[in-house]
Parts: sequence; C-alpha cells; structure tokens
Amino acid sequence: MSKGSRIPCPFVYANGRQCNGHVERVEAYKADVVWFQQPDGTWAVQIGFPRSHYHVFCSEKGNHAGWKRPDSDQMKFYLDTLPDELRKAMSDAEK
Repeated sequence: MSKGSRIPCPFVYANGRQCNGHVERVEAYKADVVWFQQPDGTWAVQIGFPRSHYHVFCSEKGNHAGWKRPDSDQMKFYLDTLPDELRKAMSDAEK
C-alpha cells in the first residue's frame, strides 16, 4: 500500500450502499502488552496480537453506532477476518 492511501470503510448500509468514509483507527481488544528491560538497561514494550478482536473506526461515522444502538458488528473483526488491505497495512506498520 502506498503511503497516504486510504482504506475504505467496510460498512455497508441496509440499502446496499457502501460507506464513503475510510478507516482512521483500529483498536485491539485483549491484547498482551509487556514492558521489559533490555540488556542495555532501557525499557521497551512488546504488543502481541489480541486474543479477542479488533474494532475498526470510520472517518465519517466512527463505529457506525447510532443513538441508543450498539457498535455495528460490521466494524468488528478477528485477525483472520480483517479486510486484506487493512491487515497488510497493520502488518507493514509493525516493521
């Protein structure tokens, strides 16, 4: 993925229309976070893959929840169900 390219929001409205927004944030739930001291004495953090799921947030509608309506299930993913383009961008960011 080229730098600056935007990943389309995965939300599809009931009438079949694709959301015009793009993914602006991803939150990982139940991820293992470990701080450790390195041999040189400095501290580092290691973040593991979440044991649960990811929530994707849209530039236009956040989590696509409405008034008194919970987060949309269309915005919740497990690692193996993330859109390919988003999974690749997340993997590239770890490098």
